[in-house]
Amino acid sequence: FCRIGDFMKYSHSKAMAVFYKIVKLVKNGVLMIIHIYAKVSHHLVSE
Repeated sequence: FCRIGDFMKYSHSKAMAVFYKIVKLVKNGVLMIIHIYAKVSHHLVSE
């Protein structure tokens, strides 16, 4: 029973680590897209 508890704890922390990694990647991706979009739209406006 204790083993299962430890396993759950371990898998949970691992899942959280993966989740945070994905969130970070998504955030970076969104920021990059916004940055590129702003650049492109600014370029189109200035033309």
